[in-house]
Amino acid sequence: MRFKLLSVMAAAVGILALGVAPASAKTVNWQIVSTNSNWYCGGGYITHPVSEHVNFKACLVVNANNDAQTVLVVQNTASVAVAIGGLVFFDGGSVSNTTDCAASTLNPGFTRGCFGPTFHIDSGTRIWGNGNLTLNGVTQSYGWVDRWVLA
Repeated sequence: MRFKLLSVMAAAVGILALGVAPASAKTVNWQIVSTNSNWYCGGGYITHPVSEHVNFKACLVVNANNDAQTVLVVQNTASVAVAIGGLVFFDGGSVSNTTDCAASTLNPGFTRGCFGPTFHIDSGTRIWGNGNLTLNGVTQSYGWVDRWVLA
């Protein structure tokens, strides 16, 4: 009888564990960056503590249709390639999202961006974006950038 009770309890715990497993975040690759007037990057680049030659910033991009996204932008001014990865965060209105930036090599002289997904945001909504850059295994947060989405 005890064995049957333990078996039922173990099965119940297994079902509950499967039912509450967190959804995995989508991983995106790094892309070429081309900015325009739709980009808002707060205070500009900061230097990563691992290397004075690697700079990064978090930007919010909002187009004329009120579609918005966060982009983590990284530039490598060093003479050697570096290993990068990271996360981008977006929050605003009814949307909260975290996206993984794929582990990659950033060659000397290159600038690349990790583009989070695009969300349609209602006019009059305040949005926030942030990015964490992992450089050679060390993670540093940029800090939150915010702006109002206007019609």
